[in-house]
Amino acid sequence: MQPTASLATASPNGPASLNAPLVYFQPLDIVRFVAAMLILITHSYDHWLEVPAIRNLTGLADNQPAWWALKLQHFVGNFNFGVDIFFLMSGFLITYLLLVEQDRYGRIDIGSFYMRRVLRIWPLYYFCVAMGPLMTHFYEEPDVYMKYHLLFLGNVDLMRHGWSSTAVNHLWSICIEEHFYLVWPLVVAFVPRRQLTTVFCGVILLSFCTRLYYHFFVEGPYMKLYLNTFCRWDTLAVGSLLAYAYYYRLLAPRVPLGIRLMLYSSGLLLFINDTYGDWDNIFLVAVKKYYYIGLVAFFIGNVLFNPESLVRWRGKTIFHYFGKISYGIYMYHGFVIFAIVRIFPSWHTSLFLIWVIVFTLIISALSYELVEKPILRLKKHFDAFRTRRTAPPASVTAVA
Repeated sequence: MQPTASLATASPNGPASLNAPLVYFQPLDIVRFVAAMLILITHSYDHWLEVPAIRNLTGLADNQPAWWALKLQHFVGNFNFGVDIFFLMSGFLITYLLLVEQDRYGRIDIGSFYMRRVLRIWPLYYFCVAMGPLMTHFYEEPDVYMKYHLLFLGNVDLMRHGWSSTAVNHLWSICIEEHFYLVWPLVVAFVPRRQLTTVFCGVILLSFCTRLYYHFFVEGPYMKLYLNTFCRWDTLAVGSLLAYAYYYRLLAPRVPLGIRLMLYSSGLLLFINDTYGDWDNIFLVAVKKYYYIGLVAFFIGNVLFNPESLVRWRGKTIFHYFGKISYGIYMYHGFVIFAIVRIFPSWHTSLFLIWVIVFTLIISALSYELVEKPILRLKKHFDAFRTRRTAPPASVTAVA
């Protein structure tokens, strides 16, 4: 894999060019959309199987499910891997932007970074949190422990009390990303550049050891393994390593097409027959996830940086737009599923999956255009890459 965009020559042992270019990774819009759709489908699928016509088709109505139905249900159940794809991309993009900002201006404006994250994440997040009490009151959903979710500790709440309301069940991943956003600019800003990879690897090791602890010393550890911040930060750190490798041109040489196809085919075959959330032994708890994360990181790197990649995704399409609204897709799809199943059951038919996708896309697009985009325009006041910012004098060293 080789980067197609021209980068300023940079070395972790010395300052990069103060004109380090800011690259927009357009193909990642498609990856975001795919990740969001994986999550939407896996959350919708069991409700689709409740439709009488589908139960008859699959044999579930007679408690004699067809082998293909069991295999498909098992496969779709693995689609929650989409959350790890989001984590991987977040680690990559945030780390890359921080590296460029520090090298271009000699410093990272941490306050502005936080404000940009606030403008992007908080409006939809707190909308979902506010819906929790309403869902509890009107639809008798489980009570929401508001103090946890208001402080972005929803994953801790779910670890302690189990799954809660439709409004907040999915917010655990947002909480983990917010924990990451709180710490990561400080790491990149104050850790000497040539020691960053050591810190990234240390985070991976911390996640590895945390999962070992839960496996050996905690009874019934599944929810902890799934929701604990430190159990999940390794995926973000892998994305950070990928960003560092791209920024300093440390990527591996181009991999022949035959080997790439073999890797993707074997990975897909294993994914179809594996249970991604199965953590019954030490290997599954500690090691297995890195195979899938590494394979997706390899795929993303190849799409972004290999001009001979079979998948390009560089021209703007409707799917790139869907990638831009993927945050809304993730945040709203649970409400759409709930509404169709509980409020408008006449839509709960064989076309249930189609309706969920269509209505979620419509609501997410409206939210993006009418709510999110106007709020995001405020980011210009906290944009580290605006021309009003001046580069530091040439004598300023960008890395320690």
